[in-house]
Amino acid sequence: MVYLKSSLVDTLVIFVLCLSVFSKHGAGENYTNVSEEENMEIEKQLKVLNKPPIKTIITKTGGVFDCIDVYKQPAFDNPLLKDHKIQMKPSYFIREENISKIDASVRKASSIKINELHKEIMCPAGTVPIRRTTKRELIFSNLLKRSKRNQTDGYPHNHMYHHYVTVETPYDEKNEYYGAKSSFGIHKPSVTSNQFSTSQMWIQNGPRDQTNSIEIGWAVFPELFGDDATRTFGYWTADGYKNTGCFNMLCPGFVQVHTRIPFGTNLNNPVPGIGNEVFFWVFRDKKSHNWWYYMGNDDSTPIGYWPQELFPHLPYGALVKFGGIADAMLNAPSPPMGNGNLPTDAYIMEQTGFMRYLQILEENGGTSYFGNSAVPKKDLDTRSDCYDVVFRKYGAWRRRKLGYNSMIFGGPGGYCI
Repeated sequence: MVYLKSSLVDTLVIFVLCLSVFSKHGAGENYTNVSEEENMEIEKQLKVLNKPPIKTIITKTGGVFDCIDVYKQPAFDNPLLKDHKIQMKPSYFIREENISKIDASVRKASSIKINELHKEIMCPAGTVPIRRTTKRELIFSNLLKRSKRNQTDGYPHNHMYHHYVTVETPYDEKNEYYGAKSSFGIHKPSVTSNQFSTSQMWIQNGPRDQTNSIEIGWAVFPELFGDDATRTFGYWTADGYKNTGCFNMLCPGFVQVHTRIPFGTNLNNPVPGIGNEVFFWVFRDKKSHNWWYYMGNDDSTPIGYWPQELFPHLPYGALVKFGGIADAMLNAPSPPMGNGNLPTDAYIMEQTGFMRYLQILEENGGTSYFGNSAVPKKDLDTRSDCYDVVFRKYGAWRRRKLGYNSMIFGGPGGYCI
């Protein structure tokens, strides 16, 4: 069954806490200072997460990626996965009833983008690339979890502002979806070290205090990635963001299978003459019930999956959201979202942030366009001159060009209270 949705504010708590941590421990204050006891525990965690590599790759931008035996990656240190049998590829590929409706230039742009990603990263057969976890990142991750435990009502009370816009499936007991897919426009909003901005989708189910959530997309997130590039990210939780889950590979959970495209892949550097967008999708495998993460528009790019053992509520289907988040510390302007412009129908790719060809996946493996059966709910938490979102079901003559069902979103940010 699909549970009643908690407020979006609750589902964004983990992102909000990031800025709480930044405000208290970042910007001029070294939050990596920890007690001797904490330091010993962190060193133990680093040994679990950073497995002995078969090969190490240092990218031109300074990223360090270790090629790890696919059967010895950190996911299998999670006690819930002690008997898990790795799945190297999904048991089936989604029936693409809608693929003929997707403009050929969009499919081409996505395919070329995938082929260009991380040409520097080529792991040997039998290994997968995993971004090396640093001590600073692990301290940051632990601070987030502690901060969440200290919240008494599910809402953070520290020094930050957060804003979001979404379109989401309206609550209906029959709306038990099993994945989502969309072509994301790739943008590079300007953020500082105490800000971040995302474009993402959510797959969620469970009661308010036990929310199961899988979240993927791109983020410009200096505190997470160490630079201001637009990079892929994933997040998961199985208990409403309290104790389980993490960003990317900062805890055991996600199983990587692709040999070239790990979390943290840089999505900048557009190919001249080709639109800068790429398909993201997540779907539940019908046999294993593992939740697979794909990039691209065909069956050649399964990146990996979150095992079904992690999620007590997601086997029963989920609710779907598409949107963006922008966060900043208190008394500072909120950063841009999308490409920094407010939504407009005109020249969607050039003038505004967007996701298009929004689709939901059904239990039988088929797809349908988001919003075909019921009008999606629009949600935002601030003035529409800061950020806004528009959902469009285009008429027949505009569909192929503008993406059938599209979400146009974003804005310049600023002082948006």
